[in-house]
Amino acid sequence: MKVFPAQVWRNKESLYSLIAGKCNKCGNLFFPYREICNKCGSTSVSKVKLSGRGTLISYTVSYQTRPGFEKTSPEYVGLIRLDEGIEIVAPLTDITGEIKDNSRVEAVIRRLKADSSNGLIEYGIKFRLVEDEHR
Repeated sequence: MKVFPAQVWRNKESLYSLIAGKCNKCGNLFFPYREICNKCGSTSVSKVKLSGRGTLISYTVSYQTRPGFEKTSPEYVGLIRLDEGIEIVAPLTDITGEIKDNSRVEAVIRRLKADSSNGLIEYGIKFRLVEDEHR
């Protein structure tokens, strides 16, 4: 898999933070950001940076691996309700013990893939369980 530094740089806002759209006409909040509201069709949309914190509604575990991703097995994917009310499906990381539905989670930056031909590493957002809400 090739990692192209220029492409990563152009997409850094969406790769390293959760950016939603908020319709200035109807108030609809949606993720990922688009220039058109998916509720009313308005093109008057503002970018909103989401907190990256939420609640794990449900999750699944995949033991199948894709070529080049054998070290990442098993893969955990969760349905997350962000504190802003948006539900997203996202990869989970740093799983060391039991996972429970309704656990608190937070977004973190983690390695997604490495380009072995030139040594470049691509990072992105995953979610981890929050052990103590008061940290």
